[in-house]
Amino acid sequence: MHPWKVSLGLTVAVTASLVFVAAARFDYLGPHRRLILTEHWWPVLLHAGSAVAAIVVALAGVLRSLGLYDVGRKVDLVERSARRGEGDPELARRLHDQDHGDFAE
Repeated sequence: MHPWKVSLGLTVAVTASLVFVAAARFDYLGPHRRLILTEHWWPVLLHAGSAVAAIVVALAGVLRSLGLYDVGRKVDLVERSARRGEGDPELARRLHDQDHGDFAE
């Protein structure tokens, strides 16, 4: 899995949670929603976009500091080396069998 996919998925989840919480807190703006979106759509769009970008950057920083940012690339590298027969020969044999549809023990 690519790091940008993880970051995008987390961003969608965090942003959806924040929108859900904000909708409850700003329910008094409900009657003015049409006015806000027609008159002030550009600043609303700009601030929402910058908030999403800030969430993406923050999640990428947290993932990098935890060492999880490059996990997909590392797992892919280990899998490719195991398929070449480097490392554990039993794992290489089972991966070869799996590729050829032989699932017998």
